[in-house]
Amino acid sequence: MAKRRTKSEALFAEATATAEAIHEQDLAAAAKAEQERSQKTKIPRTQIHPREADTRPIRSEHVADLAESIAALGLIEPLVVDCKGVLLAGAHRLAAIQLLKEAHPEAYAQQFPSDLVTVHMMTFDAENEPERALQVELAENEKRVNYTRDQIERLAERLRALNYREIRGRPREGEKALGPALAVAIGVSTRYVRKILSQQRQEEGEKNRNSDPIFQKLKLLKRIEAATQELVVLLESDQPTRAEQSLSKAIPTFLKSVRNNINEARVTLKNRR
Repeated sequence: MAKRRTKSEALFAEATATAEAIHEQDLAAAAKAEQERSQKTKIPRTQIHPREADTRPIRSEHVADLAESIAALGLIEPLVVDCKGVLLAGAHRLAAIQLLKEAHPEAYAQQFPSDLVTVHMMTFDAENEPERALQVELAENEKRVNYTRDQIERLAERLRALNYREIRGRPREGEKALGPALAVAIGVSTRYVRKILSQQRQEEGEKNRNSDPIFQKLKLLKRIEAATQELVVLLESDQPTRAEQSLSKAIPTFLKSVRNNINEARVTLKNRR
């Protein structure tokens, strides 16, 4: 009997430990969620301090592209700073913000009222925990936000409203290329952006065609033509009745009329392009 009680106690202790572990995990998850909700804030630009070293050199061309993107769309991805405002990730974005303030103060004032910049503020001090700071920097460099297709399309519409256009090749003076600007804004390849925008154009074109009465008539006429040709084959393979013989004689004239209408519809659609 004593042996059985020992086994029961062991099982009970194991179950209790498991329950406590699960509870601790729940508490940790809740604390993490609360931290993530509270860490996004706005602080004055002057309180954001560059770090002493960066794993990637600052590229002036990328900074200029980012500044243009921020002027149009705002700061999509916040900077990441420690509890004292020392930059952990986003050196190019910070440089672009500073460039925007110097080169286009009106656009800067519009995107950053009262000189406030959105940041993700971590709860540790980078000076005291340099290894943790490096981990944040590296994780940010590897991170790519998975923007949905709808989000990309909405950003594209905002850029179009600012006279950005889908331009193939190198933009002329005064032109603003939509694809590269959108790619820089969300941190993906220009090729991927162009693929999304191409799919959008195709779907919009199909939607517009399907709502066009001429296009609808053309589709219906083609179905009638195909169905009539199938009927001809059926009439030829059976022993036709008098009514079917009469129908067979009328079909060539009917088909000719259908095909004339198909050609007219095609010409009308072609002239619209």
